[in-house]
Amino acid sequence: MARFIDELQRTHHCGALRLDDVGSEVVLFGWVASRRDHGRCVFIDLRDREGITQVVFDEGIDAPSLALAETMRSEWVIGIRGRVRDRGTMRNPKMATGDVEIEVLETTVFNKSKSPPFAIEDETNTNEERRLTYRYLDLRRPVMQKTFRLRHRLYQAVRRYFDDNDFTEVETPLIVKYTPGGARNFLVPSRLHAGSFYALAESPQLYKQLLMVAGFERYFQIVKCFRDEDLRLDRQPEFTQIDVEMSFINQDMLFKMMEGLVFRMFKA
Repeated sequence: MARFIDELQRTHHCGALRLDDVGSEVVLFGWVASRRDHGRCVFIDLRDREGITQVVFDEGIDAPSLALAETMRSEWVIGIRGRVRDRGTMRNPKMATGDVEIEVLETTVFNKSKSPPFAIEDETNTNEERRLTYRYLDLRRPVMQKTFRLRHRLYQAVRRYFDDNDFTEVETPLIVKYTPGGARNFLVPSRLHAGSFYALAESPQLYKQLLMVAGFERYFQIVKCFRDEDLRLDRQPEFTQIDVEMSFINQDMLFKMMEGLVFRMFKA
């Protein structure tokens, strides 16, 4: 295993290889998505966050790698060094990398895995409770990865938009003084001061108003808020919001700024 990572770093993600790469020697790391044993040849679909590539373990190319591949199971984490080749008449148009495959020259196992409790696929009949119990497995599903990466792109678009419009991002405290009234707070007992409590912030409202008084003029934050309320479709105990405050503006100027933000987010 030491040869991989120490000497052989990953050259490509599993979703990146195309016909232009035929003949190239590559190093891939990922999870075993599926395995097909044809006796003297084993086919494995290798998956990482960018996609899937078919890799071929052939007795005539590297017998030790084939012997290791015969023991592999779903969700093992492996590394391979191999050569890209054209799949010819066996191309798979359903895969972005379906025109090529990798003939394995060398392989290693980073981590073995027990059989997962459900298939790591976009479409699953597994109930939500089981998916949450094995959240780390559920998050391996491509559809979940895409959702989080979309969220990341939206966050970056929000930050770029506000930066382009001279806003300052400020992180306000999440553990605050308890203030009765409005939404119910989650209380946090103090270890040092028995009988005293902090509260989790339900909003940065007071802090952002102080920032305006302090002369920041334009503030934004992507912030966690907490409200101890009954669960409803429009109520969650913990949620993320884009928080904004501006000085020296009227209502129309605020609307224009927010419309520009929505437009930028959809472009992302």
